[in-house]
Amino acid sequence: MRRFATPSASDPGARRRERQRGSSLITAIALTGILAVIVTSSLMLARSSATGSAKDNRNEIALQAADAGVNQYVSRLVEDPRYWDHFVDPAEDPRIDPSGGVHPPGSPWTPGTPWTYSGPATTFTEVQDARFGSAAYSLRITPPPVGSDLVTIEATGRTARDGAPGQFRAVQAQIHPSSIADFQMISNRSIKYGSSATTTGKLYSSEDINHQGVAEAPAYAQRRVCSHSGFLCGNSTYTGSDVYRSGAFDSTTTPSFNEVFPTPIDFNQFTQNRLDLKDAAEADGIARNDPSASGWLVQFLSNGKVRIWRIHSSANLGHEMRGLDCPETLDVPENGAMYFEQSVVISDGEGLTDACGGGGQRDSVVNGRVSISTPGTIFIGGNIEYGADSVLGLIAAQEIVITDYTPRVLVWRAATLAQGGQWRTNRGSNDGRHDSMTYIGAQATANGGYASQFLQREYQYDEVLQRLRPPFYPIIEGSWTTRYWREVTPPQ
Repeated sequence: MRRFATPSASDPGARRRERQRGSSLITAIALTGILAVIVTSSLMLARSSATGSAKDNRNEIALQAADAGVNQYVSRLVEDPRYWDHFVDPAEDPRIDPSGGVHPPGSPWTPGTPWTYSGPATTFTEVQDARFGSAAYSLRITPPPVGSDLVTIEATGRTARDGAPGQFRAVQAQIHPSSIADFQMISNRSIKYGSSATTTGKLYSSEDINHQGVAEAPAYAQRRVCSHSGFLCGNSTYTGSDVYRSGAFDSTTTPSFNEVFPTPIDFNQFTQNRLDLKDAAEADGIARNDPSASGWLVQFLSNGKVRIWRIHSSANLGHEMRGLDCPETLDVPENGAMYFEQSVVISDGEGLTDACGGGGQRDSVVNGRVSISTPGTIFIGGNIEYGADSVLGLIAAQEIVITDYTPRVLVWRAATLAQGGQWRTNRGSNDGRHDSMTYIGAQATANGGYASQFLQREYQYDEVLQRLRPPFYPIIEGSWTTRYWREVTPPQ
């Protein structure tokens, strides 16, 4: 009997089984090695994919953070349309003024002062904490160029995580508000147009609009829109397409006035625009204040300059001008801001002789983009025309008055606001010396008005105002829209 199970030479099957056992062991070891390589590779690939996925997600969140920064800034503009001119935003990179002074985030800003930035984005405000890291945004703002209302917002989004490179993406958005210059007429009182009237711009009234002619653009009345012989609409509404060719909206229509204007236009809000214009005029424009003056005469020249006279002895500027000092001739300011503490007369149809012997009819040709504001009244004394790419805004805290001394045939052009009074002629009936008036522009008046001093009156909406808003001219609260949105390279 054998002690050990050792195959004998006479047993070939046993020897074959022994060789098979050795070959199986080698195969198992090889397969185990291959499996280990596959598992290791899979783990490395999974780790790499997870890292890449996290990176991609951080990259996408950075873009979302930048967009959140744009939206946050727009919300501040809704509250304060000139927020960019009043404050450095808490999320904004430090501003550098023309003298090299550095203004940190969250600090007040002097209106009308230009600024620059330096280097890459440095001020970041967090918007979330997520498994892909913290997300934040930084802002840089470009104010509107002169004569425009387009604010440019550049937001840089960043995601960062310990041990992982930060991801940066930036977007740029250009936004603009609706302006009161977008309307042919805005009135805080009821308005009426006769059967021969054709209006081409949008109409707005806090009360009634009664149009017997043709309204080519939409009409919006907080109470009623109608078309009949009376002045007020009463309880009647008429929005037929034969009169209101682009639609009419009042308290009875669908959609209603309140759906189109959730926040009705408030004439009190325009005070801030006058104050902003005053600040800009005193900082880098033209500002005049002389308590001894009866007012100021302004004439715009086609070469881009403006003449200014002090008026020293007129009791009623709507009726006549008397006592002109010698003029000063200045460049129309680059920021377009002109402010007068006393009332202003634009142009002179009678040609009163001044203290230096100058006279002759003083018509205006505006060459540039400019606005004039006063806490008093603005008087129209003569013709006003525009050069190329020019626009004029007239903002009066009291009234806009067309004077007795305008030419017999008056043609004038401007965007006008009578914040606290009427838009009217000095006389309520024709005096035999005024045949016709053609007005081209946009009217906004707190208390309505009239132009019955002229036998014939023609009102035209100025289409230029759709692309050129006078500097510092009031916008409609809460009405910002995006002109474009695009991704850009983050600041370096």
